[in-house]
Amino acid sequence: MAFGFPANFSELIPLNNLSQSAFILVTISICKKLDWNLISVNENGVLAFSKNKKNTWNETIAIAFDEENIAIVTSSSNGNQFYDRGRNKKNTDNFLNLYFEELKEISNLNLSQDAFQEQIKIEQKNLLTLEKTEQNITSFYSVFSIFIPTKSYLITPIIIYLNIIYFLIMIFSGVHFFAPEVQEIIDWGGNYGPLTYENQYWRLLSACFIHIGFFHLVANCITLAYVGLILESYLKKWSFLITYLFCGILASLSSLYWNKDLVSAGASGAIFGMFGVLLIAALGKRIDTKLTAKIVFLVVLNICYSFSDGIDSAAHIGGFLAGIVFGITVFISGEKRKIGLASIYSVALISIICLYINFKSSQVYIYQIMEYEKRMQEFVDMEKMALEAYSVQYGNSYSENKESTLYLIKDRGIYYWNENITLMTELDKLYLPKEIHEQNERLIEYCKLRISFYELAYKKIVENSTLYDEKMLALDFKISSIMNQISKAKSKT
Repeated sequence: MAFGFPANFSELIPLNNLSQSAFILVTISICKKLDWNLISVNENGVLAFSKNKKNTWNETIAIAFDEENIAIVTSSSNGNQFYDRGRNKKNTDNFLNLYFEELKEISNLNLSQDAFQEQIKIEQKNLLTLEKTEQNITSFYSVFSIFIPTKSYLITPIIIYLNIIYFLIMIFSGVHFFAPEVQEIIDWGGNYGPLTYENQYWRLLSACFIHIGFFHLVANCITLAYVGLILESYLKKWSFLITYLFCGILASLSSLYWNKDLVSAGASGAIFGMFGVLLIAALGKRIDTKLTAKIVFLVVLNICYSFSDGIDSAAHIGGFLAGIVFGITVFISGEKRKIGLASIYSVALISIICLYINFKSSQVYIYQIMEYEKRMQEFVDMEKMALEAYSVQYGNSYSENKESTLYLIKDRGIYYWNENITLMTELDKLYLPKEIHEQNERLIEYCKLRISFYELAYKKIVENSTLYDEKMLALDFKISSIMNQISKAKSKT
């Protein structure tokens, strides 16, 4: 077993009077027998990768000349593992065991130095005909390996750690482990239109790191790990990070546009953006073609799941479409990838700023509705007091205390109906949907009818007359009619 960062193990190999060319040829043969992937072959040595196996990442095996008549074989873990479970020593032992067997065979061939050189050139040509192979890991050896950084899987685990740390801080602060309250999500930075538009634009990004419970966090982290394992080596570290963040922000904007008062949170919008990039890369054969069918199936499955109840499908679709655009840009840029990415990132940044400004101005009625609904409680309270003022005389108690009854009708009843008209006139100036403006007109008409009714009731008591009963009955009918209209309109909104 070996320890280190990453773990590695080395062994010296005696050449036993073999020429360097013959040794290289022997090494190539051993690598093939051990099912190692040859990466490079030259006069100075051989580089190969082992196959990914259970409970370990793969390893890099380098065989080179240390000094005259001595070579060295070094096996290093590709997963930045501190402890390799004995894999590296096993690789060197397997190499040495086959090496001594190969020595017997090659000594019987009696090949010339030129023959060795020619055979090595053939192997080099075989490598050139293959696509350039990179140190990419395409599968995990255990659930816990998603947390282990590697050279081509570095940014993804960092993002996973940030999501977990954010979640733990929320939990230790008293947020529910499985089902946080909506207000708690808002308090911790969830994407909520009325607040995001109030210059709290940082919520577009913070929402990408907040999760609504433990299972939400686990599902997103596992999905992100799988996508990141494949994509990070394709996009490279910093491009992967920037693309991820841009997709997350664009997903948040998409959610704001379609869901005016929904609280959204989670990394899924950004992850769906990476799905978009991954799909283009797979269809364009820029990644392992063996994974294409799995990737297409995974993307389709997740898109279908996005339309389930309680899922912010707008964020998912928005992020996915953003990822498609990023993926196409990377694909068509080819060797000029850096220029292509710089261009699309610039466009994305400008688009985010413009969309935010546009949404802020066009969707301003979101927080004005909140103000409207808050002030409408005043209407309800004053309506209650106005109705109570008339109910006193309605029971014919005014004959016992006429002055008190008249005071209640005029100075409380009519007064509060007028106050409600003033309130509704003020609220109607807010930027509100057409339906609410129409409802305001009905409410003002309702208050005016009530005032007319109360005025007749006042005269009836003062004059002690029944002359106004017919008019009061007609007004009562109109009041009932407009109350029905108000109720129907309210049920539709």
